[in-house]
Amino acid sequence: MKNDKYLLFKNYSIDRGLMLDLNRVILGSGLGMVFFSTYNGAPFSGFVRSLGVGDFMYGVLMAFPVMGGLFQVLAAYVLERTGLRKKLFLISGVMQRIVIIPIVLIAYIMPQEYKPFTIGFIMLMLLISAIGGSFNGVTFFSWMASIVPINIRGRFFGQRQLFFTITSLLGGLALGFLLDLIGGSLGYIVVLIIAAIFGLLDVACFIRIGDPPMDIPDRNISLLKVWKEALGHRNFRKYLIFWSVWTFAVNLSAPFFNDYMLNFLNMKFLQITLLASTVYSIATVFSVRRWGNMIDKYGNKPVMQICGLGVVLLPFLWIFVTPATIGMIALINMLSGLFWCGVELTANNMMIGLSPEKNRSFYIGSFSMVTAIMGSIVAYFTGGILMESTHALFDRLNIMLLGYPIRNYHLLFVITSFLRGLAVICLLPAVEEENSSSSGKLVRDTMNSIKRKIMGSLT
Repeated sequence: MKNDKYLLFKNYSIDRGLMLDLNRVILGSGLGMVFFSTYNGAPFSGFVRSLGVGDFMYGVLMAFPVMGGLFQVLAAYVLERTGLRKKLFLISGVMQRIVIIPIVLIAYIMPQEYKPFTIGFIMLMLLISAIGGSFNGVTFFSWMASIVPINIRGRFFGQRQLFFTITSLLGGLALGFLLDLIGGSLGYIVVLIIAAIFGLLDVACFIRIGDPPMDIPDRNISLLKVWKEALGHRNFRKYLIFWSVWTFAVNLSAPFFNDYMLNFLNMKFLQITLLASTVYSIATVFSVRRWGNMIDKYGNKPVMQICGLGVVLLPFLWIFVTPATIGMIALINMLSGLFWCGVELTANNMMIGLSPEKNRSFYIGSFSMVTAIMGSIVAYFTGGILMESTHALFDRLNIMLLGYPIRNYHLLFVITSFLRGLAVICLLPAVEEENSSSSGKLVRDTMNSIKRKIMGSLT
């Protein structure tokens, strides 16, 4: 077709109408990533620190954007009772994104003497955003499981991640430059409102996408009964335990990498974007399609094992990043972009693949709720408490490394590396995935392919 050159995802084995819908999904995800990379990145981190909060309250406030999973069982229950998947997705998506505007405005409008009220209002708005995010997440994955054919999921989600990586990169560069250029309170207001607008445009892309009718179960379905059924599914539970420990290990330190760059390394927002987000995005662009193809060929589990091992030691490398060696951030994020995209691709695919079609949204909701509590909320709070309680200790110790003092950040980096390794090496092997190959076969085939290419170039 003459307009096909404008499509982001092409696959002529599926209906053309479905192909257009899948392209709308990718476009929306690309616009949405400008919002999420800002909301979950250095700009929002800097905004929270600008409120003058300590390490513990910083950890608490940074936990709210990932707290949505706490409400996903409720979201799944509402979805299964009503079947209004598209309507719930659109309403909750707007709710999740639009509240960022009053948050950033109230923070700088309210006088300093009303700071406790301001913090309380921000927490309330973040809670509303988290609830919207929970409904948005459950409905999205249920929707995608219904419209994306299983035989092209690896390629589709790979193409989706490729596109939103590019838009996240471009948006991050532009907003990072704008934040440094304007500076101060006005900079945060402008950048976060622009991000919210991109988030709303993301939701708008889904208005025309078709939504197959859901198979609505018995309307007297017991929420507790189905939740117990989801947690009682042996293989699903193994994956749930692995992913909870993994996300705990990751999120224990997650909010403090941006904080480390801003307050220990004294970097500018544009520097952070260039050395972290830009390098990460470029590495992702070059690797995400390959991981997507490998998922379709070998399965999700072997790809997750290899990529998971690839990111285990990355936090440990941050110990050696000082104001004199900030160039190491580019190397760390190159490796992070190479491997993290594989983890992200396989995580969602395995969650969908290991949950049965019947009551799938309850499985997704249960998965998100448990991992949100253990892997996100508890992790963020624990990280904040650990940082708050060890701050004075490291000031007194005054231990030096490469001419710079070791701080409580560095302890956090070591702990998170150890816990990541525990999850990948001890817990992931127990998860069973039907029709997947071993990670050893994937490595052998890849090495043989590299050898053949080298030999071919020499002959």
